[in-house]
Amino acid sequence: MTSTNLPVPQPAGDHAGQLRHLTRRLATDLADQLRAQPPTGQIVDGARTRLHQTINRYRAGDRADDATAIRLSMDLRIVRIRDEAWLASQVEPIVMTALLLDVADRIEPEFLAPVGSLLAFTAWHLGERDAARRAVEQVLAREPFYSMALLIQMALQLNVPAGALRDRMPTLGEIDIMMGPPQPDWLQPLQWTLADYLEAAR
Repeated sequence: MTSTNLPVPQPAGDHAGQLRHLTRRLATDLADQLRAQPPTGQIVDGARTRLHQTINRYRAGDRADDATAIRLSMDLRIVRIRDEAWLASQVEPIVMTALLLDVADRIEPEFLAPVGSLLAFTAWHLGERDAARRAVEQVLAREPFYSMALLIQMALQLNVPAGALRDRMPTLGEIDIMMGPPQPDWLQPLQWTLADYLEAAR
């Protein structure tokens, strides 16, 4: 599987039904948890741990289970987690491509935007500009104002080399300084996405 073939999340047969059921359960549980207003740092730290554990699995040639893949797609709606995944995509684009393609193959369309945008970035980073364009188009067809996809689309249209953006990306330490400690508003995009998904899934 390569980044030239961004999958549409449509698994076949009984597994598709199992994934839909699992997604609804995880989304419901997470929405309930967020409504209880847990410490933001607890949610963010859990998501960061899940991201890095998942990267380690793919680096070792393993893969995530369905629940982890689905939950990671939700975690990536937290911009701090998405940006950390973005940095990882620069360091290990092949590992991240394998991870993201596998996740994209198992998630509902409502959760595809950050995954698809990161796939576009890894494809661009690997010199696969046509694949990057296709991934961006799929994201923007569903979410026309998704910022990361718009940024990559503009860079592709202007023929900006991937290295130019990579050289301007902050380090993890710099992101920590710029963003500061976890804030409740970091979780709002995730909450909005969960609410829209659960409303549509009724």
